[in-house]
Amino acid sequence: MNRIAVLGIMAVVAVGFAACDSPDATGPETASLEARGAFASGRAPLAATQDARRPVTGYIDGRDEYGDACGDGQGVLITSTGTGTVSHFGNVVMVSTSCVNLSDFSSIGPTPFSLKAANGDEAGGVVTSFVYTSYGFDLYTSITWGTGRFTGATGELLFPTNSTYTGVWTSRVKGWITY
Repeated sequence: MNRIAVLGIMAVVAVGFAACDSPDATGPETASLEARGAFASGRAPLAATQDARRPVTGYIDGRDEYGDACGDGQGVLITSTGTGTVSHFGNVVMVSTSCVNLSDFSSIGPTPFSLKAANGDEAGGVVTSFVYTSYGFDLYTSITWGTGRFTGATGELLFPTNSTYTGVWTSRVKGWITY
């Protein structure tokens, strides 16, 4: 290779480096992370949507079991267990335990709940509100924890529940989750 060819190649490389370092450069080196997308930030597409709210829908059929007195004798322990299908979980088992005041049917203390997927991953939290309706009741919940793929999960779910207060119920599930 002659000297002129080598010098020409070196000049092209030098100009290319200078252009990339220039504040006027318009190439991908100076584009913002938002404009360049998830790949440019080093995050995979799944990680880029990890904190996004994902809609949740489904249904659960269940049964209540009444236990011992709780709340200093003011209430009764109710364990609700149900099975169904819920988006992001697939086949699911729901468990909730509450101490219900017998005089006004309010909750005594927190009412934890969990949703367990068929593979064992779980998400759960607490019931934040209980509202009586013409068809039974609505349970409003806040998701505050998770395991497996749901580690760090947050969200809000509504369980509009058809109940005749015989201990058997059917509930739809709707809301959102992040994980």
